[in-house]
Amino acid sequence: MRLRLEKTAFVESEILKQVRRHPGISRIILSRKLHIAPATVGNYVERLTTEGFLMESEEKADCEMGRPPTALRLNPESGQFIGVDFEARNVMAMAVDFSDRPLRQARKSIETSDSVAGIIKKIESAIREVLAENQSRLLAIGVGVPGVVDPVKGVAVRYKYIERWQNVPLAAPLAKRFGVPVYLENNARTIALGEMWFGQGRGLKDWLCIGMRSGLGIGIVAGGHLQHGANHRAGEMGRWFCPPPEQPAARFFADADRPRNDSWELQEVASVRAILAALERARQMKAKTMLAEQDGPLTFADVVRAARQCDRLTVEVIEVAAGVLGWAVGQLTLVLNPARVILAGPLTQMGEILLHPVRKRAEEILRDSGAEPPEIVNSTMGEYSGALGAAALAVHEWKPAR
Repeated sequence: MRLRLEKTAFVESEILKQVRRHPGISRIILSRKLHIAPATVGNYVERLTTEGFLMESEEKADCEMGRPPTALRLNPESGQFIGVDFEARNVMAMAVDFSDRPLRQARKSIETSDSVAGIIKKIESAIREVLAENQSRLLAIGVGVPGVVDPVKGVAVRYKYIERWQNVPLAAPLAKRFGVPVYLENNARTIALGEMWFGQGRGLKDWLCIGMRSGLGIGIVAGGHLQHGANHRAGEMGRWFCPPPEQPAARFFADADRPRNDSWELQEVASVRAILAALERARQMKAKTMLAEQDGPLTFADVVRAARQCDRLTVEVIEVAAGVLGWAVGQLTLVLNPARVILAGPLTQMGEILLHPVRKRAEEILRDSGAEPPEIVNSTMGEYSGALGAAALAVHEWKPAR
């Protein structure tokens, strides 16, 4: 009996995913895609419609005879999902309805003084802020977690940029608190899920999504499937070591603990945190820049503004980071041969200031090998892309209760 119920929940989940991908799909097309007899598909669809998850309508279609095919769509009123995305600087949450339409969003700042318990409280607070008044409509929560994650146990294993962030149970306490399933995943992969469902990865089989924030991670999609690796650690690209950049502005990335001639971790150059630190160091060294007149610590908004005003030093620092990122894209292309590489995160606000040197360096790396460079693009999903991706994780993993 239990196996039959599990099979029913699985098939219904697959039907909902197909309708999510192809709004207006018919029963006949569903049966072909799922390799299930039309009558059997009809039984499942009837049950999902009765329970309010699907809606039916007769749409005009080219047909030689008979009644028009019945179009299936998701019922936006049948429930909601919440996605939470966080890293060393922010917690961001978003609620979406059953048809993936964004409803509410929230942001909480993470301070360097915050404890692990304090960060978890901010995650809970962000969830409550976007929660519907009728909490019974909440179906599942997805959480994009920085660093190494064990999604099976629901544990955040380790993250370099949050102090004492080791072996933190997240899924079980949040599930108990909100009364719904909670799914954890590395946030580079949840960002990739968002791109797969809603963004630049739609319809592609082989592509990469590089998340550039406090650290650096990558979501790998091969054959249309998000890759996790043997121990759920695929995509930890930020820990790669790369040759030290040769541009003069690279000196601002070096510090006493890292001699300039040593290999550098990618995320110590190509991340928001690294760029901010480099420009702060440049200010301390009295380098010529419009940021020298800025009072107090630099914010990323200051960096974006200076770059858009063509502040020479700011642009040169970004080009150092972009060159290292282009080197990494070249290496990844030789190994994985992606059709597209999507850059995601705050650095995409730089537009072509970032994209052009990334493409140029990747092309230089690949030229001698004869490999075709992938298309390199910025994400268009905005600052809540990670939260939307975490909501997509909840949507992807959730199954109707049986």
